[in-house]
Formats: sequence, C-alpha cells, structure tokens
Amino acid sequence: MSRHSKNSTALGFFTYAEKQRLNYGTLKQRLGRDSMRNFDACFLCLQTARDPLSCSEGHIACKECIYENIIAQKKEITRQNKDLESKKNQIEEERKRKEVEAQDVVIREFEKTQSQISASRPSKRAESSPTKEVATTPTLAITASGEVENRVFGLRAEDIEARSKLDRDEALTRMEKQEQENNKSALPSFWIPTLTPDSKSTILEAAKQQVMCTAVKPHPTSIKKLVPVIFTKSKEENSKNSDTHMCPSCLKTLNNGMKIAINKACGHVLCKHCMDKFVKNTQKCFVCEKKCRPKDIVELHSEGTGYAGGGGNVEVKKWNVAFQ
Repeated sequence: MSRHSKNSTALGFFTYAEKQRLNYGTLKQRLGRDSMRNFDACFLCLQTARDPLSCSEGHIACKECIYENIIAQKKEITRQNKDLESKKNQIEEERKRKEVEAQDVVIREFEKTQSQISASRPSKRAESSPTKEVATTPTLAITASGEVENRVFGLRAEDIEARSKLDRDEALTRMEKQEQENNKSALPSFWIPTLTPDSKSTILEAAKQQVMCTAVKPHPTSIKKLVPVIFTKSKEENSKNSDTHMCPSCLKTLNNGMKIAINKACGHVLCKHCMDKFVKNTQKCFVCEKKCRPKDIVELHSEGTGYAGGGGNVEVKKWNVAFQ
C-alpha cells in the first residue's frame, strides 16, 4: 500500500488531514465579522448607539438604554433592601416568640417543682418543733468611700436576670432538640421531596448598594460618571456608509481593527496613536483644546456578542472527549 494513499492507516501517528476529519480534542474556529460588535454600538441593545454615553472604563451605550439599566438596578436594590428588612423583622419576631415559649416552659417547670415540694409530707421532727420565722438580718458594710451602710443578704437584680437568661437558653436548646426529634420521626420516606424538611438559613446576605456597569467585567458606575461621546463624521466621498467616523487628527476611518480612545474631559474620540502623541503629551484636547489629565484618556472597548463578549479574542474553542 502506498504511503500517500487515501486509505493509508499504517502510520503510527495521525496526519493533519486525519486530525481534521476527527471530532475529538480541542476544536478551534475563527469568529466571523457578524459575531463582533462595532466600536460605536451599544453594548445593551447591540445597535448603533444613539446619543452615545461612555462609562469610566470606555464602554459605549445609548443614553436611553444606560439610563433604563441604571434605574432598573436602583429599583432592584430598593426591593432587595425591603426584603432584607422584612426578613430581619421576621427573624426578630421568631426569636421573641421562642423566648416567650422558653419562659413559659421555665415557669411551668418551676411550678411543677414547687407543687411536688409542697405535696410532700413534713418530717416528724419538723412537726414536733415549733415553727420559727426566719428574717433577714441587716448587716453593716463599709463602702469604698468609707461610708457605713446597711445590707440585706440576698440576690441582686443582675444575678436574677443572668440566672433567668441561663434557664431560658437551656429551655430553648431543649425545645430545638425536641423539634428535631419530632421532625425525624415524622419522615417515613426521606427520598420523597414533599416530606423533606425545608432548610431555613438564618444567615442574611447584604444586598448590593452600588449600581454596576454590566459590560464585560462589572464595575461600579453612576449617571454622574457617564461621559457623552463625540464622534467626528467621516468626510470621504467614496464612503459606502454615511455614518462612518474618522479620527480628527490623522483623518483615518475608525474601525474595529484599530485602537480607539476617548478623552473623558470633553468626550472627543481619536485613534489611540494620535491620542498618545498629541493629547497625552500636551494634556490638551486636539479638537477643543480643553485641559485634561493622562488618566482621563480611556481606550474604547469593542466586544463581541454572545460568547465573544470579552473582546480581543476572535477565536472560539470547543473541548470534546479525547481519543481513548
């Protein structure tokens, strides 16, 4: 059999053509133009941005879309805060109810103990001896200031409160154990979903308090931090699309294949090369000559759609089961 025959399988390794026909391992494919979002498109509606605004990280969105997104997030934050407050109130009410039940248990146990003591018969010695009234005798005590005061032997209010709290805690522990035992005995079939007990978590997660920009990696944003984006219309006569934009410095048409930057101080957009050469060094805008700082220059992002939302990487990979 010839080495270059179509059905040659005598080699100890796979050729490139054989690897291409197999459907295992890592498969790679370059994304097409339809999978990428334009640099001037809104990352929310994926259409050409109308009245474009940019966040502090250089993500462009329509004014209407970004405002609706921020308002929706604020409503969600308000709703989460209300739910958190209601859960806290429910937990506090449940805790008070259990404390009342535990206090009732302690009182019943105390009354039961006292009734048993009173029901027991007195001893013969106690019957023969006359009853004597025991009174608390005051004693003299010297305070830290040197004054002499009368004290009566007995328990202080703090000791009584601490003892009652200890009794309530013990009663609560017994009640919880009894409830767990009752739940276990009430489950004839643990694999039936309707009979399994609900897990009630007492840990409350705090709701987020900051509005986030949802492009690529979420980061905090606000309406005050949004910057209006000012593009320069292309003046090429042979341009097929009348909505193309150009760099006002080098007059090149802007596209996804080049790096684009925005000056947050004024909102003008230039290519990254011109921005570093004319704006960053002089710290003045090339178009309106407004003063700016180096940190005001931010690169615009042109991400893809769907699984290409990270931007920059135009190759998609798929992992299959390796050949065994």
